[in-house]
Amino acid sequence: MGMSKTPDPRSLLEKSYVLFNREEVSAAVQKMADEINEFYGGEPIILISVLTGAIIPAAWLSPRLKMPLQMDFVHATRYRGGLNRAELEYRLPPRLDLAGKHVLIIDDIFDEGNTLAAIKGSVESRKAASVKMAALVRKVHDRGLARDFVDFVGLDVPDVYVYGCGMDAYEEWRHLDEILVLETD
Repeated sequence: MGMSKTPDPRSLLEKSYVLFNREEVSAAVQKMADEINEFYGGEPIILISVLTGAIIPAAWLSPRLKMPLQMDFVHATRYRGGLNRAELEYRLPPRLDLAGKHVLIIDDIFDEGNTLAAIKGSVESRKAASVKMAALVRKVHDRGLARDFVDFVGLDVPDVYVYGCGMDAYEEWRHLDEILVLETD
């Protein structure tokens, strides 16, 4: 076995503390669902999850939504910091026809937002009737896009290394149902 730079997964937990427990996360998901239900009413939507992080928040959110709902996924990466959609590379593009549809893009975390903005631009170019953004977690800082770029937000977190609820620490612990802070040395 070769040497790995990835820390032992259990050691990550030992260097972490809970920022939001499962009850607080669940309440935040419900708050998002209530806001989304009120915004769309009974209007059908397409919920697009941004892989990989949004799988868990989308799985928690979608059963709480009241409108007809189709689900899709995107997996995208940006070329070396490029901001426009021409520099967005889809590893997995949306598979559904988005023309004339109301689209809600969900991600686990809104940090600087450049990839989310590029995905939004790409979806708009597919002639969606509307495109809104949702994120379980919004980092509070002044980098990247304005903090109100995302329409529906569950929880605000400080500018620290958070994981759980879809967010990873070295690709580990996305499946946790609480949000932890990894204390860095």
